[in-house]
Amino acid sequence: MKFSKLFNTLQGRLLSWLILPLLVLSIAHLLSIYVSTKKTSTELFDRVLVNLALSISQYAISSEGDFLTVDLLKVIKQTTNDKLYYKVLGPDGRFLVGYTDLPDPPNGVKKIHNHIEFYDATYLDQPLRIVAVSTLSEHSRVSGWSKTLVGQTIHDRNEFVAAEVYASLIKAIFLILLIATLAIIAVNIALRPLKKLLTDLNSRSIHDLAPVDTNSMPEELSTLAGGINALFKRLGEQIGLSKRFIENASHQLLTPIAALTLQCDLAIRHTKTESTRRYLERILSNAHRITNLANKLLQLSYSEAYAFEKKNNEKLDLATVAQQCADSFTDVSKQTTIELELDSACVLGNRTLFIELLNNLIDNALKYSASKSNVLIETYTDDQLAILQVTDSGPGIPAELRQLVTERFFRASENTTGSGLGLAIVKEVVLVHHGEMQILTGKDGSGTRIRCTFPQA
Repeated sequence: MKFSKLFNTLQGRLLSWLILPLLVLSIAHLLSIYVSTKKTSTELFDRVLVNLALSISQYAISSEGDFLTVDLLKVIKQTTNDKLYYKVLGPDGRFLVGYTDLPDPPNGVKKIHNHIEFYDATYLDQPLRIVAVSTLSEHSRVSGWSKTLVGQTIHDRNEFVAAEVYASLIKAIFLILLIATLAIIAVNIALRPLKKLLTDLNSRSIHDLAPVDTNSMPEELSTLAGGINALFKRLGEQIGLSKRFIENASHQLLTPIAALTLQCDLAIRHTKTESTRRYLERILSNAHRITNLANKLLQLSYSEAYAFEKKNNEKLDLATVAQQCADSFTDVSKQTTIELELDSACVLGNRTLFIELLNNLIDNALKYSASKSNVLIETYTDDQLAILQVTDSGPGIPAELRQLVTERFFRASENTTGSGLGLAIVKEVVLVHHGEMQILTGKDGSGTRIRCTFPQA
């Protein structure tokens, strides 16, 4: 699982295409070393075996069949650590000395070509390498072509091959590790601009469509960054078109709605029947709702425009802004008391947007608070954060709806008269100022507390 995950990364794929061929070449090299070493060991040990066969043949024939002397056996033991088995036959095929049951050549001792023949056989449950040698003897009792067979176990041969292959394997492993380390370093250095680009994109806010800096980028990565910049540009243009459409539509709506509201007021004043008055009052109420919705859309459009343009930033004290907004609600909150606990909490941002944020929070709190209750507005600092809190005494927001109420046009109940944009505007303003919004339960487990935290200026 981890390997497949690594292979899905660009770094993993580059390293795989660098290291896997190296492993294949190393395995092929080890096979080549094995074959060449085995061939070399066969040639070397076969030459020694021929010399031993000639020595044994010469002694056996000159001694007319005596066993090997202690001195000769000592010389043979110094030559090899393997066990030796020999058999010497006279010109007439008569056995002279050695192991009588030592296997003959596949074609028989009488058909030894070129006086020397090598073959493999098994003797006493041991694999042997055997040489059969024909020598011309001119002794009084033994005259003519004699045959000498000398078999040798293959432990020394195998150890020689294993030692060479092991040494080559150690070298190959060291070389692979060295090249792999250098490849990892090289790939990391080569991918550093790509990682820097990824870090730059991940650290951006969702509203930052500024072009990516392509200076000092490799050509391939610069092409990719150019494509990203082109996408940012098209996305910015599309967002601009959408914002202008909402702004124009909202402005176009406000003019006829204002006229409709005025006409409804005049009609209500001059109407003579109660039923007509009720119909006109419903029309006037809906006109006010449309006006409120258009204004909210304008507020939302303005906050989005600020998010992408970052204009009109200034140092603000949330306590001052909260006091200003609370004063503007004094006349409309006769049934609900607004309490203020304001300590200085400075932020860097747009004054208009913070006023809209507070107006929406206070408006929501007043709307959902019970009659003759309190709405508490607090500002303070905590651990380099500027905090704004608005707490109401209303029914509260269930935990399962707290994520949804910040979505545009979402309303918890059809009986509410809101536009469904108030908390969406609050959330947007908080996000564009790199803050965080939390919906909590109010004091004593009732009501709603909305906490907005921002980086302290």
